Amino acid sequence: MENRIGFGSRLGACVIDFVLVCIIAFVAGGPIGAMLGAGVGASMSHGDADATKGMAMGGFIGLLIGIVVAAAVVGTIYFLIEGFTGWTFGKLILGIQVGSQDGTRASTGQLLGRYALKNCNFILSLLAAVTGISILKTFGFFGGIAIFIGCFFVLGAAKQAFHDMIAKTAVYKRTELQAA
Repeated sequence: MENRIGFGSRLGACVIDFVLVCIIAFVAGGPIGAMLGAGVGASMSHGDADATKGMAMGGFIGLLIGIVVAAAVVGTIYFLIEGFTGWTFGKLILGIQVGSQDGTRASTGQLLGRYALKNCNFILSLLAAVTGISILKTFGFFGGIAIFIGCFFVLGAAKQAFHDMIAKTAVYKRTELQAA
């Protein structure tokens, strides 16, 4: 347990990942959303002055929608990488990786289970939107609160977040993980 990674490095990796996802979402989603929004704004306006205003307003609204949609898509794919590999680019930059709680490499099943637990709020909210079952959103909300509070468990002696405890995983330096 002494070679597990604590709160500081994990928070650092999270910040790096957040910044990377925001940059990718802004670069990918912003221009596409702005162009689509400007086209819609122009088509709904009458006259040259109204068309210009419509394009500007549509472009701005499209920009925001494009960034939000891109952030959701990019974020899901980006963090799903951790579900298959045990690392994100933030963790890779800092030289850390998710492994089994015994210090060996985690199985893909463990990593995907950890991903599902860690992202239960997003997953259940998405399922609620797709199926129309509103109670799923409520479960996702409370699950998200439990996971958020559980992240501070990393400050304890075991250096495991709540989702790590359930998935039987922990975070280690990449060089210290042993083969399963």
